[in-house]
Amino acid sequence: MVVQKTWLVLALGSVIALSACQRTTYDYSQPVPPPPQPLAPAPTGQVQSGSLPPPGGASAYPGTTTGTAMPGATTDGAVSASAYPPAPGVAETPGGMGSVAAPAGAMAITNSALVGSWKVSEGGVNCDMFLTLTNLGEGLRGGTRGCTGGLSAMKSWGINGDQVVLSDANGYAIARLYKTGDTRIEGTSGSGQQVVLSR
Repeated sequence: MVVQKTWLVLALGSVIALSACQRTTYDYSQPVPPPPQPLAPAPTGQVQSGSLPPPGGASAYPGTTTGTAMPGATTDGAVSASAYPPAPGVAETPGGMGSVAAPAGAMAITNSALVGSWKVSEGGVNCDMFLTLTNLGEGLRGGTRGCTGGLSAMKSWGINGDQVVLSDANGYAIARLYKTGDTRIEGTSGSGQQVVLSR
Protein backbone atom coordinates (compact mmCIF):
# COMPACT_ATOMS: atom_id res chain seq x y z
CA MET A 1 0.00 0.00 0.00
CA VAL A 2 2.81 2.35 0.87
CA VAL A 3 4.55 1.42 -2.38
CA GLN A 4 1.42 2.26 -4.38
CA LYS A 5 1.08 5.65 -2.66
CA THR A 6 4.74 6.37 -3.35
CA TRP A 7 4.29 5.53 -7.01
CA LEU A 8 1.15 7.62 -7.15
CA VAL A 9 2.93 10.62 -5.60
CA LEU A 10 5.89 10.21 -7.97
CA ALA A 11 3.63 9.92 -11.02
CA LEU A 12 1.57 12.95 -9.95
CA GLY A 13 4.78 14.97 -9.27
CA SER A 14 6.16 14.06 -12.72
CA VAL A 15 2.96 15.17 -14.43
CA ILE A 16 3.01 18.50 -12.57
CA ALA A 17 6.73 19.01 -13.33
CA LEU A 18 6.27 18.28 -17.03
CA SER A 19 3.28 20.59 -17.32
CA ALA A 20 5.34 23.40 -15.75
CA CYS A 21 8.08 22.91 -18.41
CA GLN A 22 5.72 23.43 -21.31
CA ARG A 23 5.93 26.80 -23.00
CA THR A 24 3.61 28.60 -25.27
CA THR A 25 4.97 30.23 -28.43
CA TYR A 26 3.52 33.42 -29.79
CA ASP A 27 3.72 34.74 -33.35
CA TYR A 28 4.76 38.40 -33.13
CA SER A 29 5.16 38.91 -36.90
CA GLN A 30 2.95 41.27 -38.81
CA PRO A 31 0.44 39.81 -41.26
CA VAL A 32 1.78 39.67 -44.81
CA PRO A 33 -0.06 42.05 -47.15
CA PRO A 34 -1.25 40.71 -50.49
CA PRO A 35 1.13 41.28 -53.44
CA PRO A 36 0.52 44.46 -55.50
CA GLN A 37 -1.57 44.24 -58.61
CA PRO A 38 0.39 44.17 -61.90
CA LEU A 39 0.49 47.40 -63.89
CA ALA A 40 -1.23 47.69 -67.21
CA PRO A 41 1.24 47.87 -70.13
CA ALA A 42 1.88 51.40 -71.38
CA PRO A 43 1.61 52.15 -75.08
CA THR A 44 4.93 52.75 -76.83
CA GLY A 45 5.63 55.06 -79.70
CA GLN A 46 8.42 55.16 -82.21
CA VAL A 47 11.92 56.06 -81.05
CA GLN A 48 13.63 58.87 -82.92
CA SER A 49 17.27 59.86 -82.87
CA GLY A 50 19.13 62.98 -83.90
CA SER A 51 21.33 65.79 -82.67
CA LEU A 52 19.89 68.46 -80.42
CA PRO A 53 20.65 72.10 -81.14
CA PRO A 54 22.74 74.02 -78.58
CA PRO A 55 20.62 75.46 -75.75
CA GLY A 56 19.37 79.03 -76.15
CA GLY A 57 21.27 79.77 -79.36
CA ALA A 58 24.65 79.10 -77.73
CA SER A 59 27.61 78.22 -79.88
CA ALA A 60 28.02 74.57 -80.79
CA TYR A 61 31.54 74.64 -79.36
CA PRO A 62 32.97 76.90 -76.65
CA GLY A 63 35.09 79.68 -78.11
CA THR A 64 33.39 79.66 -81.51
CA THR A 65 30.58 81.78 -82.88
CA THR A 66 27.17 80.38 -83.69
CA GLY A 67 27.21 78.39 -86.87
CA THR A 68 30.96 77.74 -86.95
CA ALA A 69 32.24 74.23 -86.58
CA MET A 70 35.16 73.11 -84.50
CA PRO A 71 38.23 72.11 -86.54
CA GLY A 72 38.08 68.39 -87.21
CA ALA A 73 34.25 68.36 -87.14
CA THR A 74 32.39 66.57 -89.91
CA THR A 75 29.36 67.99 -91.71
CA ASP A 76 26.98 66.27 -89.29
CA GLY A 77 28.67 67.92 -86.27
CA ALA A 78 30.61 64.88 -85.07
CA VAL A 79 34.19 65.58 -84.01
CA SER A 80 37.02 63.20 -84.80
CA ALA A 81 39.41 62.22 -82.02
CA SER A 82 42.28 63.82 -83.93
CA ALA A 83 40.67 67.25 -83.42
CA TYR A 84 41.61 67.16 -79.74
CA PRO A 85 45.12 67.44 -78.32
CA PRO A 86 46.32 64.46 -76.27
CA ALA A 87 45.21 64.54 -72.66
CA PRO A 88 47.89 65.57 -70.16
CA GLY A 89 49.79 62.66 -68.66
CA VAL A 90 48.57 60.14 -71.24
CA ALA A 91 51.33 57.90 -72.49
CA GLU A 92 52.30 57.99 -76.12
CA THR A 93 52.70 54.22 -76.16
CA PRO A 94 51.07 51.49 -74.08
CA GLY A 95 52.72 50.97 -70.74
CA GLY A 96 52.38 54.36 -69.11
CA MET A 97 55.30 56.68 -69.94
CA GLY A 98 56.04 56.72 -73.64
CA SER A 99 59.32 55.73 -75.19
CA VAL A 100 62.76 56.49 -73.78
CA ALA A 101 65.61 56.86 -76.24
CA ALA A 102 68.37 54.30 -75.93
CA PRO A 103 71.66 55.71 -74.66
CA ALA A 104 74.78 55.39 -76.80
CA GLY A 105 76.32 51.96 -76.36
CA ALA A 106 73.09 50.23 -75.19
CA MET A 107 73.52 46.45 -75.22
CA ALA A 108 71.16 43.54 -75.86
CA ILE A 109 69.77 41.92 -72.71
CA THR A 110 67.92 38.74 -71.70
CA ASN A 111 65.56 37.90 -68.84
CA SER A 112 67.99 35.46 -67.26
CA ALA A 113 70.72 38.13 -67.16
CA LEU A 114 68.50 40.33 -64.97
CA VAL A 115 67.31 37.80 -62.38
CA GLY A 116 68.51 38.40 -58.86
CA SER A 117 69.37 41.29 -56.57
CA TRP A 118 70.37 44.78 -57.78
CA LYS A 119 71.54 47.95 -56.05
CA VAL A 120 69.42 50.86 -57.27
CA SER A 121 69.97 54.59 -57.38
CA GLU A 122 66.93 56.69 -58.23
CA GLY A 123 67.59 60.41 -58.26
CA GLY A 124 70.47 59.92 -55.82
CA VAL A 125 68.49 57.73 -53.34
CA ASN A 126 69.86 54.19 -52.92
CA CYS A 127 67.73 51.07 -52.40
CA ASP A 128 67.51 47.39 -53.44
CA MET A 129 65.60 45.65 -56.24
CA PHE A 130 64.82 41.97 -56.71
CA LEU A 131 63.87 40.50 -60.11
CA THR A 132 62.47 36.96 -60.56
CA LEU A 133 61.24 34.81 -63.46
CA THR A 134 57.82 34.27 -61.80
CA ASN A 135 54.97 35.41 -64.05
CA LEU A 136 52.86 38.32 -62.81
CA GLY A 137 50.19 39.53 -65.23
CA GLU A 138 51.92 40.35 -68.50
CA GLY A 139 55.34 40.72 -66.86
CA LEU A 140 57.61 39.04 -64.38
CA ARG A 141 57.48 39.54 -60.62
CA GLY A 142 59.86 42.03 -59.05
CA GLY A 143 60.02 44.39 -56.13
CA THR A 144 62.07 46.94 -54.24
CA ARG A 145 63.14 47.47 -50.65
CA GLY A 146 64.01 50.87 -49.21
CA CYS A 147 63.06 52.86 -52.33
CA THR A 148 61.18 56.11 -51.67
CA GLY A 149 60.57 57.46 -55.19
CA GLY A 150 58.51 56.06 -58.03
CA LEU A 151 60.32 52.72 -57.85
CA SER A 152 58.70 52.01 -54.48
CA ALA A 153 55.58 51.05 -56.50
CA MET A 154 57.49 48.59 -58.76
CA LYS A 155 55.80 45.15 -58.87
CA SER A 156 56.79 43.66 -62.25
CA TRP A 157 59.28 43.98 -65.06
CA GLY A 158 59.83 42.84 -68.63
CA ILE A 159 61.99 43.32 -71.70
CA ASN A 160 60.73 45.14 -74.79
CA GLY A 161 63.42 44.83 -77.46
CA ASP A 162 66.59 45.98 -75.68
CA GLN A 163 64.59 48.04 -73.18
CA VAL A 164 63.92 46.91 -69.59
CA VAL A 165 60.49 48.14 -68.47
CA LEU A 166 59.71 48.36 -64.73
CA SER A 167 55.96 48.47 -64.00
CA ASP A 168 53.60 49.11 -61.09
CA ALA A 169 50.81 46.78 -59.86
CA ASN A 170 48.48 48.01 -62.65
CA GLY A 171 51.03 47.26 -65.40
CA TYR A 172 51.91 50.91 -66.08
CA ALA A 173 55.56 51.59 -66.84
CA ILE A 174 57.32 53.53 -64.08
CA ALA A 175 60.84 53.30 -65.54
CA ARG A 176 62.49 52.35 -68.83
CA LEU A 177 66.12 51.23 -68.75
CA TYR A 178 68.90 49.95 -71.04
CA LYS A 179 71.92 47.76 -70.36
CA THR A 180 75.01 49.97 -70.62
CA GLY A 181 77.57 47.60 -69.09
CA ASP A 182 78.01 44.02 -67.91
CA THR A 183 76.66 44.91 -64.44
CA ARG A 184 74.96 48.24 -65.14
CA ILE A 185 71.48 49.16 -66.40
CA GLU A 186 70.33 52.76 -66.57
CA GLY A 187 67.48 54.92 -67.78
CA THR A 188 64.75 57.24 -66.60
CA SER A 189 61.76 56.94 -64.26
CA GLY A 190 58.31 58.25 -65.12
CA SER A 191 59.03 61.33 -62.99
CA GLY A 192 62.18 62.07 -65.01
CA GLN A 193 64.66 60.83 -62.37
CA GLN A 194 67.78 59.00 -63.47
CA VAL A 195 67.62 55.31 -62.48
CA VAL A 196 70.76 53.17 -62.28
CA LEU A 197 70.83 49.43 -61.47
CA SER A 198 74.18 47.87 -60.63
CA ARG A 199 75.71 44.84 -58.94
